[in-house]
Amino acid sequence: MYSLRLILLILIIISYHVNRANEPIEIHIGALFDLGYSSVHNGREELRAAELAIKDINLQSEELFQRRYTLQLLSNDSRCDPVYAVDRFFHAIFRRQQLLFLVGTSCSNETKAVIEVADYYNLILFSHSTKFISQANESYSTLVRLSVSDENFNDARVAFIKSNHWSHVAIIHQDSIEHSLMTAQLAKRLNLSNITVILTQSASSTNLTSTLQTLRERKARIVFIHFDTSLRSKFFCEVYRTFTKKLRERYVWILTENDHHLWDLSTDNCTRNQILDAAQGHIIIDSSYEGRSSLINPKRTASELQQGLNREEHLNRQTLHAYDVIWVIALLIHASIQEKIPIETFTYSTTNMTNQWLRLVENIYFLGVSGPVSFRNRQRRAETILSQFLIQSNRETIRTFAEYSHLSGFNINCSNCQSLIWPGIIPVDTERTEIRRVALNIVDIILIASACFLGLLLAIFFLTFNIIYRHERYIKLSSPKLNNVMVIGAIHIEIGILLFVLDTWFLKYNILGHICMLRIFLFSGGFSLTFGSMFLKTLRVYRIFTSHDRPLLQSRLLQDHHLLLICLYIYSIDILIGFAWQLFDPHSIEFTFGQIRRSNIDTIVWDQIYYCSSKYRPKILPFIYLYKSSLLIIGGYLAAKTRHVHISALNDSKFIVWSIYTVVLTSVFTVTIMVSIQNIRTYVVLCFVVIIMKSFIICLVFVPKVLKLRTRHREEIFSKGLYMGDSRTKRLAVEISWFEAYRYAQLQNRELKTEIIRLNQTIANLQQKVDAVPSNVTMALIPFAVRLAATFLQTADLHASNSRTNSKSCVEIMSPNKETSLVATKDKDEEKENSSTDSTTSNNILDEFEEMFSSTESELDLSIALLSANNTSSLELTDLDIQQDITTDENETISLTPTYTISDNESVLYLQLSEELNMNEARLDSDLDRTDR
Repeated sequence: MYSLRLILLILIIISYHVNRANEPIEIHIGALFDLGYSSVHNGREELRAAELAIKDINLQSEELFQRRYTLQLLSNDSRCDPVYAVDRFFHAIFRRQQLLFLVGTSCSNETKAVIEVADYYNLILFSHSTKFISQANESYSTLVRLSVSDENFNDARVAFIKSNHWSHVAIIHQDSIEHSLMTAQLAKRLNLSNITVILTQSASSTNLTSTLQTLRERKARIVFIHFDTSLRSKFFCEVYRTFTKKLRERYVWILTENDHHLWDLSTDNCTRNQILDAAQGHIIIDSSYEGRSSLINPKRTASELQQGLNREEHLNRQTLHAYDVIWVIALLIHASIQEKIPIETFTYSTTNMTNQWLRLVENIYFLGVSGPVSFRNRQRRAETILSQFLIQSNRETIRTFAEYSHLSGFNINCSNCQSLIWPGIIPVDTERTEIRRVALNIVDIILIASACFLGLLLAIFFLTFNIIYRHERYIKLSSPKLNNVMVIGAIHIEIGILLFVLDTWFLKYNILGHICMLRIFLFSGGFSLTFGSMFLKTLRVYRIFTSHDRPLLQSRLLQDHHLLLICLYIYSIDILIGFAWQLFDPHSIEFTFGQIRRSNIDTIVWDQIYYCSSKYRPKILPFIYLYKSSLLIIGGYLAAKTRHVHISALNDSKFIVWSIYTVVLTSVFTVTIMVSIQNIRTYVVLCFVVIIMKSFIICLVFVPKVLKLRTRHREEIFSKGLYMGDSRTKRLAVEISWFEAYRYAQLQNRELKTEIIRLNQTIANLQQKVDAVPSNVTMALIPFAVRLAATFLQTADLHASNSRTNSKSCVEIMSPNKETSLVATKDKDEEKENSSTDSTTSNNILDEFEEMFSSTESELDLSIALLSANNTSSLELTDLDIQQDITTDENETISLTPTYTISDNESVLYLQLSEELNMNEARLDSDLDRTDR
């Protein structure tokens, strides 16, 4: 009996051990999940997905492990804290069963800490969500990552930027260590590709608005966005609130991973449509996993996993990876069984088995819930796809437009690729600032050139007219030579303006500095010639009618060549200034920048303005302006002094006044335009103003002459008499007005007084010389003095006789009233009696001296020579046929008569002031007042 019991006990023990030997061995897998980390709300879902994967794998134990092994998950909470995660790891090592593999974690910092310790214990860490660790392949040899590293997308990002010819980007990332590491690697890769990172900005949910304002200020348009799924909807909400629709369309937002279905669109500040409208068109860079056929695959799909977890929303990628990572371990065990690796003998000091497992990982491939799973260099094998988020027909769609792989590069011709859709034109990478050199456009050039050519044609017409009709009496009295100089000055100004049109060509060949000096000379010299010739003509009129100190005919101002010489002196000053300026302080071209203006929403235009500059230009130009202003002041003074000379052929005073008014008004207008417009149109307006001013001035001078000669046949000069006098020159008697006769009488009276004073002085000087020599010489000079005096008196008598001879051909001048006529006749008779008495007395004295003193032949020759010499400087003036005496304010009696010209000399020509020149009546209020009194 006892023996039977003993046999039964032995059988039971043997059966128990046999059964235990047939039971599958438990393989413990350590897991670290961030169950308590507030910002990672899906840690528990990841744990549940991993437990569900353990359950599914154990149900397929016979197929996978031949019922030799079962998997058991030993999880711990890492709290996304490196210190706490390491502590939980050691707790699993020393307090719990033998671990073969390790799964986790979601945070990069704790993953780094745990992998460094796990590597010491020869444990392979399968990371299901870590994608921010840099250089994971080189630094951590026992780390296998199921999620694609963010660093793996950098080459695709660079290829996409370059394919659109962008060179400036910005990066906005979440304020966390993981995202900062990822941003640093991306910025480094971009810089190595010669892509400028304008802005790198961290942001949180509280400062998104200020971040977007900074982004706008830095003018970046291509922006990489690195946020967790929970912050992406908030970011686009702030984009909608901060930027206008037109501006939003010019930004390109580049995100990683397609997770828009996980966004929380129920924010307080924006509606769902507003968030999607702001996200319209953003770029998604994601992975396309490479898959191969496999005999063993999970029997669950992503939707079935969602149902198994009792989730209504879509699962995030980390949760899917947590399920697939358990299947990677299961397939690795399956491969170990096939390779006959005794995994149950693994200890923490077994190195060879760890290396064998790392080799076998490269051969694992299956279709998981997250897509095809395979590995290369301990990282999940994947290709990069680039997609665009669009709203079409109120539906959210993802359009793939390119693929990227390390072998084929950036490919937009893939089978599923479609073209990008941009709202309008392709966005630019930054708000561009264009520097545009300010220059005249073709329309402005044509307008200025046409105006210059018209001005030149007008000037050439007036010059030709003046040369052809220079012998006309009316033209001759207006100084045609000086008028030619005026036209030449106007041509100077036209050429100077025409040079503005060629500025671009001059700048191209680097000669604009010399042209600047040439323009200054042309404007300055043209001003001097134009106004200088006009003022010198007025100076001659001023000299004729205000000469008090010396005989008029001795004045050089009556000669054209003297006036031309003065004009040449003024012009030479401009030549010397220009030559010295260019020699000692040459001009150069400098550039400045004008006002910033916006061409469109993408472009800001900064006008580059070139201008002529030299060291002393700010000092020399005011000197030239002052010099030219003084010339205008002198011209205005002369015009004011000669304003009562109503001889249109001679006097240009009213033209000068109009010219000065024109210069001053146009200068004020030009300054106003330059201050108000301040762009290239200023130069166009300035050119037209100068052309109009110049044309107006020369038209003031020449148009009346053209009209006068055009009507000369209707108002032909009428000659009253013509005869040949003793001087063998023509005398033209004309009828003049009483008012002008008064002025001419004043002129003659002044000239005669000056001549008498000069002759008296000459006689006194000769008398002193006679007193100083011996008596015989004195006696010889006495007849000379007497003869000289007689000659003067005889000359006066000769003029009187000539006047009486031609009195019949002259028209009598009507006296203003009878009383004036009687006074004038009485004064005339008295003057004739005095003149005859003086003449008789002088002749008697001459006869007496000639009888008393007879000189030798040599002495007489000397007297005659001296007499001839003195006679050459005397003034031959005509007598008055019909004398009219007017008492002036100086109590002088002035004889009024028409003036007869005896000589054709050009100096005397300006004394031929008669009605044949069609002169207007003098309207001198002061003279009329004196005449009435």
